[in-house]
Order: sequence, then structure tokens, then C-alpha cells
Amino acid sequence: MSRPILARIDPQAFRHNYQLAKDRAGGARALAVVKANAYGHGLLCCAQAVRDLADGFALLELAEAMDLREAGFEQPIVLLEGFFGEDDLLLASENRITSGVHSEDQLRLLELSEVERPLDVFVKLNTGMNRLGFVPERLPEVLERLRATGKVGQVGVMTHFACADGTGIQTQLARFDAVAAGKDLPRSVANSAALLRYPHAAYEWVR
Repeated sequence: MSRPILARIDPQAFRHNYQLAKDRAGGARALAVVKANAYGHGLLCCAQAVRDLADGFALLELAEAMDLREAGFEQPIVLLEGFFGEDDLLLASENRITSGVHSEDQLRLLELSEVERPLDVFVKLNTGMNRLGFVPERLPEVLERLRATGKVGQVGVMTHFACADGTGIQTQLARFDAVAAGKDLPRSVANSAALLRYPHAAYEWVR
């Protein structure tokens, strides 16, 4: 017998929380992170709750990105972990879905593939979380290779904090700023915890 558990999702509460984050972000644009079926709360339910407010959406799976596009969402959609095969790369390109690029394999696949329209990308840097991303010192090389493909549109740069609600972000932020500052690239580093504790890290995009 299944356990009698019921989750009640209040779209207005989700809307309120997104607006609160956006208010904390100052002039930055805010991605509503709806990965993993909006953390189990219902992808379309949550996305619809902020349809008129959201500057964009962020998630992991291309299938969910396509669900949003098919439901008529026109805002930027960012795949935080990017594409993992040529079919995904082509589909993302065709549907104006921005892709994270965090590995040599992804970079090489983009170099070798033919896309019908330029792909917007966020280069992900590993500044200390040690999960995904290029070492920061490779950013100039990665940018040069991306632009040399002739297959990318807007290029941004991002990182992810290991503990934005605990030990702090200063070491990681310093590593990020050392390579990203002055490059005139859209930057995204702050999650909700960072917005609450370190609003100076809002930069151009928050999530």
C-alpha cells in the first residue's frame, strides 16, 4: 500500500517567492529555476505562476525545456548543464534554448556540429564547487574557441557557489572576477541564498 502523502502546491506562494528574489536582485534579470519538474512541484504549474514576471527559466533536461516552448513560453531558457549529444545541441539551437558549456567534450561537439541558427551559451567555470566547469584560467581560450566556431550567439559566463548560505562566497567570487571582469559578458553567479546574503553578487543574471 502506498503511503498517504499529499503535497499541496500554492502557485501564488511560488509567485511571491520569485518576486521576492527578483526584488532582491536589483537591476539584474532573474531566471526561475524549475529543474526536476520544478523540484517536484510541477513544471508547468510553477512556470505558469510566473509567466508574466519571469525574465527566463533555468532547468537541466532538454525535454522540460521543450515542454515550456510547446506551452508557448518565449522567455530565455537556460540548460544549466547544457547538451550531451549532437541531437540535443541541434534541438536547443532550433528552439532558442541557451546552453551551459562546461566541458571539453561539449566544446568539441559544438566545434564539429552544424547548427541552423547561432546557439546562445553560458560558459560555466569551476571556481571551487568542483562539480562542473572549466578552470577559470581557461576562460580566454574557451571564449576564443567558441567565437571561432561561428556558431554561437550571445556568450555569458557563470559559476556555482559551494556554500552561499554557510561559509561564504568571497574566495570563489574573487576567482570568478579575476577572469570575468572587464570582458563585457553577461554574468550569473547568485542563487537565492547568495541574493539574501550577498546582494553585491547579483551581476546581470541571478537564478
